[in-house]
Amino acid sequence: MKHIIYLFNIIYVLLLASCGPVSQRNNITIDLVNHKQLPVEEILLSDISESIQMIHLESNDSALVSILMDIKLEANKIYLRALNGVFVFDLNGKFLNMVGAKGRGPKEYVNLNNLFPENDMVWLLDNSGKKALKFTDSGRFIESFELEQQWWTTFCYSSGDSFIGFVPDNGQPNTDVMLAFFNTTEMIDSILYRKPIQEANIAWSFIHEASFIHHGSQIKFKHVFNDTIYTIKDYKLIPDIVINLGTRKANENARAIAVNSDPTTHDIFEGMDVVLLQGENERYIYLEVVDTPIFYDKKELKVHKWAFILPEDERIDQEKAKKFVPKYIDKNGYLIGETAPANEEDNPVIVLAKLK
Repeated sequence: MKHIIYLFNIIYVLLLASCGPVSQRNNITIDLVNHKQLPVEEILLSDISESIQMIHLESNDSALVSILMDIKLEANKIYLRALNGVFVFDLNGKFLNMVGAKGRGPKEYVNLNNLFPENDMVWLLDNSGKKALKFTDSGRFIESFELEQQWWTTFCYSSGDSFIGFVPDNGQPNTDVMLAFFNTTEMIDSILYRKPIQEANIAWSFIHEASFIHHGSQIKFKHVFNDTIYTIKDYKLIPDIVINLGTRKANENARAIAVNSDPTTHDIFEGMDVVLLQGENERYIYLEVVDTPIFYDKKELKVHKWAFILPEDERIDQEKAKKFVPKYIDKNGYLIGETAPANEEDNPVIVLAKLK
C-alpha cells in the first residue's frame, strides 16, 4: 500500500498495543463491513464544494518541487514539504521563499516529519534529528531545540511551543509512553500503553502507523491497529468515532504478527483492512481504506466512495483531472490535493476546495 511503507532502515520499532486513558462513550460509528461492494460514484468536485481554486505554481529553476509530500494552507499562503525542501507560494502561485535547509546545524533539519504553519510562523519537525525548528513565514530562523530522545515516529504541533509525539512500543524495557505532551524540551504529561508488547528481538514500524489531524481547534488521533478515532483533550484520549470493519478489523493478533514476523516476507495486514484518517470538517469524515478514498457524510449518515472530476482547465493533465484524489481535509475545512500539469516539466497544480 502506498501509505503503509516499511522503514527498512530502522532496526527496531514496535507497534502500538492499545490506547491509554479514555473517557466518555463513542458517538459515531461508521459501518465499513461491506465497503468493497460500494459502487464508485463519479462526481464533480464542485458538487460538494462552495469554491475551488486551481493554483498553478510558478515553475522556475529556484522553485521546482521534487516529489511533493505535504501541502499546508495558512494565512493565504501555501506551504509545500517536498523531497528538496520547504517551499512557500502565494495563492496566485507566485514563489515567495524557502524555509530552512537540510543539514545538521542548529538552523537545519535532517529529515522532516511534518511542517506546521501558524499565522506568520512555521514549525518544522525533524524526526531524524529529534528537534523542532521555528521560522518566520519568510524563512528567517528564530530558534530550534532538541526533543526528548525517544523513538518518535510521528509529531503533531499543538499550540504555542507545545507538541505531541507518538512513540511506538519497541518491546524494550521502560517504553511505556505512547503519547507524550511537551512544551519545548519539557515533557509535561503523557498517555501510557495499557498493555505494552512483550520484549522482542526485531519489529517494524510504518510511516503512517499513527496519525494526527486538526479539526478546527481539536486534535484527533488514530492508530493503524485500532479501529477508534480519538479526540485528544486535557491529556486524555476521548473515543469519538468507531470504524466497523467486522472480521477484517485489525486486532491484537496483528500486533503479535508484527512483532514476530519479517514484513519483507510476510504480509502483516493479510485479512485486514487498513484505515487511515485523512481529515474531517463539520459534514464529512475523510478516510482512506485499503488505498481507497471514502467519505462519511455526517448529515446523511451515509458512506460514499467518490471519484472526483476537477473543473475544466486546459493547463492540467486532462486524464488525471478525471481521477482526482485529495490528500486531506485541513483544519479550516478545505479539501486539499494536487494534480498534474499539462506540461510535465511544470510544478504540480494545487487544488483547494472549500467544502460545503
